[in-house]
Amino acid sequence: MAEVYHGGADQRIADPDWMLRADQEGWVALTKDHSVVRDHRDVLAETTLRVFAYNNANLTGPEMVDRLETNFNRILQRAAKPGPYVYVIGRDSLELRWRP
Repeated sequence: MAEVYHGGADQRIADPDWMLRADQEGWVALTKDHSVVRDHRDVLAETTLRVFAYNNANLTGPEMVDRLETNFNRILQRAAKPGPYVYVIGRDSLELRWRP
């Protein structure tokens, strides 16, 4: 996000704004905020956004890397399918959390 939204704007941008931008750009979203489904279901439903969210916002950097490495092939396989959807990244699995 910091590469796209400079000068700390990445910390201030509203979720719907980055979600719509990611959708327009065709990006796959990786987030620590798995509440995007609860808070922004309406925005997700208007997009083709593919979201992968950690199931714990308090994971350390090394823990996030470990989960990403463990699930990398699963993420690639699912990301090849059109969205919208939200998968939650667990320790050694992905769980489909939302799909319209």
